[in-house]
Amino acid sequence: MSQYFLLSDTETGGLEPGTGDKAGDLLTAYFAILDEDYKIIEELDLKLKPNDNRLPIAGVEALRVNGINIKEHVENPETISYAEGKVRLVSLIKKYLKKTGRFSNIRFMGYNTPFDTKFEQYYLLPAEEWNTLIHYKQVDVMQYVDFLKICGWWPSSLGSLNSVVEYLNLAKRQFHTAKDDCLATLDVLKKILAMMKEKKEGSTGTSQDLISLLEAE
Repeated sequence: MSQYFLLSDTETGGLEPGTGDKAGDLLTAYFAILDEDYKIIEELDLKLKPNDNRLPIAGVEALRVNGINIKEHVENPETISYAEGKVRLVSLIKKYLKKTGRFSNIRFMGYNTPFDTKFEQYYLLPAEEWNTLIHYKQVDVMQYVDFLKICGWWPSSLGSLNSVVEYLNLAKRQFHTAKDDCLATLDVLKKILAMMKEKKEGSTGTSQDLISLLEAE
């Protein structure tokens, strides 16, 4: 059975969904289906607005960061309701979904995944439906970065996606757009995997098990 990843990022009007002090609505969401080699095979790039056509809730600071003009966003003919966004997202997922028992073959991927999933589940696909379509295990590239920091391999000052991209001298993208943040996340993941592979094989070009590798240090 083929395994896939659902790579995603969002841009929002605040730090929390709903109507609290730090609240803001979901404004954009990018999704990409990746194959087992982390190649993008299909994309869904959504501009979103509330179902009742009200003006989205968005704070000044959030809009300063993501550069979204709310008036232009709402008036853009490509901007669709959350309800329509859900239809398109579910259609994308089901195109690749296979199950072994109750487990999905699709794992969610992102950078700081809890932030994005709380908005996506609040506005697009409620948790109870989400959990029937997406595997419970996630790939959070930020956790990989944190692990390398804990091990002392990378500076403790690293945190944001932008800071990691700069540290690794990767191609700079237009940060705080959902699609480019996803592509940057993928860049970081591939770099980490390449570094680990190089470390594992060493100068001999032969694969070493992890225990032997660590004992040789």
